[in-house]
Amino acid sequence: MTSPRIDLRRGVIEPVVLMISRREVEAGDVTTVVDRLLAQFNRPEAIWKYRSQMTLVVDGYTNDPRELVDIPEVRAFLRELNRQWPYWAFFFNQVDDSIKLLASCVCGSFYPGGGAVEIDGKRLGEFLMRGFAAMNSVFDDHGFPEDELEAMSNGVIEVIEQAGMT
Repeated sequence: MTSPRIDLRRGVIEPVVLMISRREVEAGDVTTVVDRLLAQFNRPEAIWKYRSQMTLVVDGYTNDPRELVDIPEVRAFLRELNRQWPYWAFFFNQVDDSIKLLASCVCGSFYPGGGAVEIDGKRLGEFLMRGFAAMNSVFDDHGFPEDELEAMSNGVIEVIEQAGMT
């Protein structure tokens, strides 16, 4: 007798990577990134399937000795991305540094180098409120199950707390 097969990936067939190129960062070209996201997640089935599955990758800085949060252009780009597309709390996974990177860029008030960030508590509160409001709207717009909303929200809080941002 064989045991039942359990798929822990929530039905995701392939990874979802939000790849932002150095060229896009240097051009400040947030619109093309947002357009890609809107095109990919334009149906309720796709939206639900890829909840908490996206990894944020900023590509092209491998040879730069600075951490991504130490690069002013990356910070500016991710701040604008957050402004134009606040759905990160719904889509970003909670196991890698995607949320931490975005929060560090959006909520930092001082970047002394080496990846260190001084987080502004007011900015962090606004960042979380905006992310949770966007996540709530996705759930409300599509009638997704309330218990999943609570689990995802708690997961985001846990990521922020484990990163020492609170």
